[in-house]
Amino acid sequence: MKAILLIIILFVSVFVFAQNATESIVKGNQLYQQAQFDLAEAQYRKALEYEPENEKAKYNLANTLQKQNKYDEAAKLLDNLAGNSKDNSLKSAVYYNQGVAYTKMKNLDASIESYKKALRLNPNDKEARENLEKALLQKKNQQSSQQKKSQSNMSQKEAQQKLDMLNQKEKQLHQRKDKEQQGAGQAQDW
Repeated sequence: MKAILLIIILFVSVFVFAQNATESIVKGNQLYQQAQFDLAEAQYRKALEYEPENEKAKYNLANTLQKQNKYDEAAKLLDNLAGNSKDNSLKSAVYYNQGVAYTKMKNLDASIESYKKALRLNPNDKEARENLEKALLQKKNQQSSQQKKSQSNMSQKEAQQKLDMLNQKEKQLHQRKDKEQQGAGQAQDW
């Protein structure tokens, strides 16, 4: 009898926690739609207090963090979610959002890798493909810009070396001229 009572109490408490997590997610979603991202974040965190492994709460929290420009925190949360989720459609969305976060953080290599992972799970994801192309183009432009800057710096180095060399030759010419004048002056005194 005690065992049955204990099972009923556990079942009811699990149901209550699940219900509270669901309610918090619903409230968070409403606040998110109203662009009240800080309040939505609090609701998703509350849901995670009830159910720490709730994937919907984690995913929505990460989206809310991105809306608040907390990209680093969002990327870490998404990384954790991607590693633990069994749902490939969720994983694809997670990797896509992670790519967005990395792009905002100017980490193009991580962004590109995240978009590739999203496309491996969902090859038909048009937005992931477009964002991957944009990230690859940004990476190419960044490399081109760095290469031009490097070439420009090399040109400045070369110019400085030539200037130093010219200065050295000028000093040598002045020294020769001074020696010639000293030598010519001695011959005239003779």
